[in-house]
Amino acid sequence: MKKVIALMVAVIMVLNLSTVAMAARREDPAKQKAAVSGSSKKRIDVYGGAEVKIAYIAHDIGTPNNQGWKEGIERECASWSNIKVDSYSAEESAEKQVQIMTDCINQGYNAIILQCSDGTALAPSVRQAEEAGIPVITLNLDCASDTVHSALVMAVDYDAGRMAADKMAEQLGKTGDITIIQGVPGLARTDNLEQGFRDTIAKYPNIKIVDAQTASFQKDTAMTVMNSFLQSYPDLKGVFAINDAMAEGAALAAESANKKGQICIWGADGEKDALAMIENGAMSGTIYTNSWDEGSTAAKIALLMIGSEYSYTVLTETPKVIMEPIVVTAETVGSIAPEDRW
Repeated sequence: MKKVIALMVAVIMVLNLSTVAMAARREDPAKQKAAVSGSSKKRIDVYGGAEVKIAYIAHDIGTPNNQGWKEGIERECASWSNIKVDSYSAEESAEKQVQIMTDCINQGYNAIILQCSDGTALAPSVRQAEEAGIPVITLNLDCASDTVHSALVMAVDYDAGRMAADKMAEQLGKTGDITIIQGVPGLARTDNLEQGFRDTIAKYPNIKIVDAQTASFQKDTAMTVMNSFLQSYPDLKGVFAINDAMAEGAALAAESANKKGQICIWGADGEKDALAMIENGAMSGTIYTNSWDEGSTAAKIALLMIGSEYSYTVLTETPKVIMEPIVVTAETVGSIAPEDRW
């Protein structure tokens, strides 16, 4: 899978460059050179011993997803002693993440892998980095859509919500009251996940979404939200949480209320704790993405960009690499091998 993704990335890059090259033939040589190389981008021999510094800047590096991405990035770079990966946590603060971006740009990092805390707030920093010749690869949480940059590597969002909704409806017998535990409103991935879920559930007239509350991706907060749901809706049949941490919190609250396995609880990520809860009946399902592969893919693109004269200036939109999703239930959880559980 990793080799296929790497090949797809290379093909995307080549096609983009070819398109620019054909257009540039009609321009004068100075414009053609600027289109291909950009004003600040310099090629570095990544595998020839030159010092290479990559910054990974997370929204909150303590979460399982971020730890998985971090390990994937580090694994991809571990074979070369000249490649250094530094990881930073914004501690859920967009303001702090902007400051970290500024520091990394000033310190001359060769590439930045970024999980945006706030896409709008981070957009100027992404542009500043790219203009300085530092490729930015966003990871799952992108910057504002009009900010063109080197690449976005992401798990499915809208389709993850759609797949979870269809499977939950099947498990519920296409009837019952359900709720949603939201992430952080305004983030494209979480909004798209919820929209995919809502649009699909709307096709089942006997399933009703009775409430939706945010838990900001946090397990403990989700437990509080779930307790509120249980008190307000004693006949609650299902819960869709935008990420696994919140689904796990909902499952723990249900278990404390002696309702383990009685409420259909879904998440989206595929972290190992959620897979274990599916195996023991506390959760009903999740949408699995291999976060190690996702981090590794982001690192592959960063190294490709560093080692070439390719520049974001040739792009009309940000290239996307979308990771393969797997719908996981009690019947299929055994297909996720131990070595793929992050």
